[in-house]
Amino acid sequence: MPERKNGPELVEELRLAAEAVEVGPPPVEEMIRRGRALRARRRAAAGAGTAVVLAAALAAGLAWLPADAGPDGTAPPAPPAATRESPSPRGHVRVQPYERVVINDSFVMGLLPEGNQNYVVSFPEQFDEDVEAAKQYPGSNINPDSLSAGYRAEADVVELVEGSWRLDRTPARIEIAPDGQDVTYPATVVTLAGEPGWGTYYLDVGHHPAFTLGFRVIAYDTTGEVLAEIPVTARR
Repeated sequence: MPERKNGPELVEELRLAAEAVEVGPPPVEEMIRRGRALRARRRAAAGAGTAVVLAAALAAGLAWLPADAGPDGTAPPAPPAATRESPSPRGHVRVQPYERVVINDSFVMGLLPEGNQNYVVSFPEQFDEDVEAAKQYPGSNINPDSLSAGYRAEADVVELVEGSWRLDRTPARIEIAPDGQDVTYPATVVTLAGEPGWGTYYLDVGHHPAFTLGFRVIAYDTTGEVLAEIPVTARR
């Protein structure tokens, strides 16, 4: 068993051993470097925590923005409601039941599924009322393979020619031919969705100042064959 030393002898030996050890200068620079590195790590950890909080806040904020929000966070203005363009003065127009067909500023037309060849030509402000009344009417009920025709005039000046048709096939075109003139005017042909075999037509005569009373309405097929024809004379 090794001998234990106590007291003055042990103290003296420790002093002599310590004097034999060469002590260098204190590592001040190393301690400063380690301290700076530790502070940098602490700042980085704190910054990472802040970044996580900021990212969470941004995500929460974006969740409240509209899907189509602009870069400034505001939603773009809503697009204007779609509107149906007025039909062209000629050609074909296909409409839904009770839909307004704008002829001009003074007249509108509407086709109804109730009755036979049932339609109205009305002033715009009276259209809804006239349609409701027409739902109780039997319609024009014209003969097969025929046309009906009428006109609106003010002081013997024709403003509008309109009528209906009942044919096996939709006319390729309907023309209005004034008596004694070498000119014809193409009418607009109107058909009702889900109602084959009939329709209406109109001609806004305001576009044709040379138009006179006394005319024929003629419906043609795609080959130019006459499907139906009706003469119209001035009412006395």
